[in-house]
Amino acid sequence: MLLRRTLLAAAVLSVCGLTAGCFAGSQAEGPARLRVALPFAPVQSLSPWGDDGVTLTRLGIAETLVRLDPEGRPQPLLAESWTRKSPTTWSFRIRAGVKFHDGTALTAAAAADALSRAAAASPVPRAIKGVGVTAKAAGDLDLEVSTTAPDPTLPQRLSTANLVVLAPAAYQGERVNPAKAGTGPFVLADLDVANGAALARFDGYWDGVPELAGVDVRFVPDGNTRSATLRAGEVDVATNVPISALANVTTEEVPLPRTVSVLLNTAKPPFADPRLRAAVREAVDPAALAKGVYEGHADAATGVFRNTAPRQVTPTGATAGGQKIALATWSDRPELPGVVTAVAESLRGKGFEVEQVVRKYSQLEPDLLAGNFDAVIFSRSYAQDNGDLAANLNLDFSCSGGFNLVKVCDPALDAAIGQALAIEDVPARQAAAMRAQDALLATNAVVPLVHERTIIGRSAGVSGLSTDPYDRLLITSKTSVS
Repeated sequence: MLLRRTLLAAAVLSVCGLTAGCFAGSQAEGPARLRVALPFAPVQSLSPWGDDGVTLTRLGIAETLVRLDPEGRPQPLLAESWTRKSPTTWSFRIRAGVKFHDGTALTAAAAADALSRAAAASPVPRAIKGVGVTAKAAGDLDLEVSTTAPDPTLPQRLSTANLVVLAPAAYQGERVNPAKAGTGPFVLADLDVANGAALARFDGYWDGVPELAGVDVRFVPDGNTRSATLRAGEVDVATNVPISALANVTTEEVPLPRTVSVLLNTAKPPFADPRLRAAVREAVDPAALAKGVYEGHADAATGVFRNTAPRQVTPTGATAGGQKIALATWSDRPELPGVVTAVAESLRGKGFEVEQVVRKYSQLEPDLLAGNFDAVIFSRSYAQDNGDLAANLNLDFSCSGGFNLVKVCDPALDAAIGQALAIEDVPARQAAAMRAQDALLATNAVVPLVHERTIIGRSAGVSGLSTDPYDRLLITSKTSVS
């Protein structure tokens, strides 16, 4: 059922609605409107607490207290500074002069309310799950945020798009309505969850009046269709353009903290055997995959994380001797079926008999979590929640990790991860995580293949798009189109 909301009063009735003419390319005198095609329609009516949160930040509707720089270090956004008052309590100074789209002021009380409601949501946003976050105002612009246990990464956690700060009126029981409730450069003016949205410029934006008059959004799941609408001049920007649809498209490519790897199930034969794990590592050629399957639009991986120094490994010469394995991946990411085919062929060259399994992720996940496959081609962001490399290693590869698909339980690896988790200084913590990664790679439980890039198609007149490596920002106050 279509959900239609009229979200602005008469002052914005001139905003283009969700009609064919809205996207046809005509522009009135004055600042232009940007037409954007996105791949994912809202699944929770743009509630920030689930997968829709990143849509709010990418379109410039809502903002978080903190943002991350490319190295994962926290930077000011709605909070202009912060200090750690005790092992479990942080004090954040809220930026003065910020207004919500409904005209109310951003205060510490409003920020505390937003964080408290997120912490009580079901499910709790991943970045703060199990952390025990509580928040309270300690003054008009002074916010105190506490955690159950000491947490040196709390500022990074508050950068996740699920923790945007909305006006108090947005919270209606268990529902969240972001209409006229954000602090970003654009106001959500009209939403049709099946088709698109219209955004109006927010002249009261704290970081300057936006260049655009507004943004018109289409939700177009098929990548080839998104690319075709861009080539036809029906939209100005199309995100997540598949490599197969790049012909005659002007693009910007942004390296992502996302790695495609072979994950080997070490809990059972054949990959309980370290020699057969080494055989997989020796069989694959990351550079060939980046050049072939990804046509040069990905980067060969030397580790789970980017910028990992190449390891010097002595070849074992191990072969599989006809060992049968099930190698799975999902079809939702268009390049992965090609990767699984290429990897399967390489493994056959090492003596494996390979059964390829390709399904939608929703159909694959139950068997994946149950450990029913021998190996999986997996695309995973290692910075999706808070940019903390140590936390990523702990979740995915420690003995107690909640998403340990490889079932590895290595005391040396756990000790290295524990050392990284104990460090509070962000650069030193990241460096320790890189060292812990060496212990992980030594197990050959994970064989990194390529680091992905996001590909944004745009018309020649578009400038000022964000190249955020965390894929949380796209349209900003500086974005323009001619």
